[in-house]
Amino acid sequence: VTKKTVFKWQEGFWATMKDIFDKEYKSDFAAAGLLEKCGGELQHLISDAATMQLIRWTQGGFGMAAHNYDGDMLT
Repeated sequence: VTKKTVFKWQEGFWATMKDIFDKEYKSDFAAAGLLEKCGGELQHLISDAATMQLIRWTQGGFGMAAHNYDGDMLT
């Protein structure tokens, strides 16, 4: 899961990340079963939605703390 923001000028970064993921990592992630519950693709979501999806995909068996550049905390 990558962080999606509301700033259109950052979308180029996402495109680059997805391209690198697809070329360099996707087959390894798929082989390990890490893409099964997310539709087989790297997901690009707003932080709050990403946190909720991780909980859903792991049926509550995943804990996470994330800290962004301006000090907001997600758990």
